[in-house]
Amino acid sequence: MSTTEARGQHAPTDVAAVAETIMQRLELAWNRADGAAFGEPFSADADFVAIRGDLHTGREAIAAGHQQIFDTIYAGSTVSYEVLQARELDEQVIVAHIRGTMDAPGGPLAGQHACTITLVLLRHDAKYEITAFHNTLVTG
Repeated sequence: MSTTEARGQHAPTDVAAVAETIMQRLELAWNRADGAAFGEPFSADADFVAIRGDLHTGREAIAAGHQQIFDTIYAGSTVSYEVLQARELDEQVIVAHIRGTMDAPGGPLAGQHACTITLVLLRHDAKYEITAFHNTLVTG
């Protein structure tokens, strides 16, 4: 997991560190095929747009949906995430763009694929949670 330059701007260290910490949690959960752990960083009412464009709302639905794919079409897959950029919109909100790479041994996305994620983090008390996650497959 690393922060890279995007469009000539480097994400501020503290803001990028927040995004990196959350993405490290997601990466670890995915690579352990642990849907409950994958859902933990999301807010209770979070929105998740999957790589095929379907919308999932709520931490529990996000966790259950991921456990289902970990057990079926993405069984044995691994991901890595890299924060491309992150910035504060205000003291409560961070928007970040992430590059994801998935290696899947089988299923509809067998092989290695990249995605770009738009991540919106909202501060709840002293911690940030994911309130919106939009995943787009990089083609070509």
